[in-house]
Amino acid sequence: MINGEQIYFLCSALYNKVLNLFGNKKKIKSILVLRWDEIGDMVYSLHIFDHLSEAYPEIPVTVYCKPFVKPLISHHPVISSIIHELPDKKFDLVIELRGNWNTLSYALTHPPKLRFDRGTVRLKNKIKGRQKHETETNFEIIKPLLPEGVEIKKPVIYINDYAKKMVNMYLDKNDIGKFLIIHPVARKKLRQWPANRFAQLISEIHRKFKIEIVIVGTKEEKEVINSIEKMTNATVHKCVSEFNLLELAYLCERSELYIGNESGPLHIAAVMDTPLIGLYGPGVKDVFYPIGKSSHVLHNILDCNPCDQEKCVRPESPCIELIELAEVQTLAFELLND
Repeated sequence: MINGEQIYFLCSALYNKVLNLFGNKKKIKSILVLRWDEIGDMVYSLHIFDHLSEAYPEIPVTVYCKPFVKPLISHHPVISSIIHELPDKKFDLVIELRGNWNTLSYALTHPPKLRFDRGTVRLKNKIKGRQKHETETNFEIIKPLLPEGVEIKKPVIYINDYAKKMVNMYLDKNDIGKFLIIHPVARKKLRQWPANRFAQLISEIHRKFKIEIVIVGTKEEKEVINSIEKMTNATVHKCVSEFNLLELAYLCERSELYIGNESGPLHIAAVMDTPLIGLYGPGVKDVFYPIGKSSHVLHNILDCNPCDQEKCVRPESPCIELIELAEVQTLAFELLND
């Protein structure tokens, strides 16, 4: 059955097909990149800007994104402007990494010389019977603009000195030496490993390694974080809304290990090459697994996977709860012993 997203992808792809018949990729003087979604999506789009820099040096790149992800790209050397509302002007090249009916309407009323979109790539891969990792999907969107044989780059978060200063001040103020990060919450409840298991895990790690534990999260996640603190017998540092996403990236870089559910911060840690353990429930296999040299995923793939992540068909035993405390603890011990 065709859903609303697939209809959008089809309309977007058809528009591109017609528009690009008359376009010329050599006559580009301005670029707009549309990435209107979440943290992890932006993280796995970062390599696109470096590819564009090589293909179109000196051409200004404007990015349209949600305000809360802006820190992730605020110091990227390729990006000249970041906007949160679509402007009343045309761009020569529009790259839609993630859009909606609003961005398609914008393309119709402000037609660029060339447009490349997610819909074209997703429909092509669906016909082939495979959805690729998000980094590959984003790369395929811009591949027609690149020289033949170009290999995909690694996403990079560019961190400025101020972000480093803020994190170092926090660590010094709280007398934190070696530490690991726990992020126990996720945007959807079905992605959240039980809080009591996080508490037990923290207790065992602290008992064996005497390492500092930093639990990160937002104000909205404070209730879960507080409950974990009450259940564990270890002293923890609650880092609730202390940092923006750029500062969080540097905190991850300083960390010995990151353990958390499938979420945006997990992917930030992955791009920073932090050793990590990702706890996955209803997510699609492989598509949004963390990249990185030392990323590990625990994921029980059931017959009902993937699902809408809203209502579980087996509420007595959801897939995220099939991840046992013992296997997370064993893997964490191995990584901390390396």
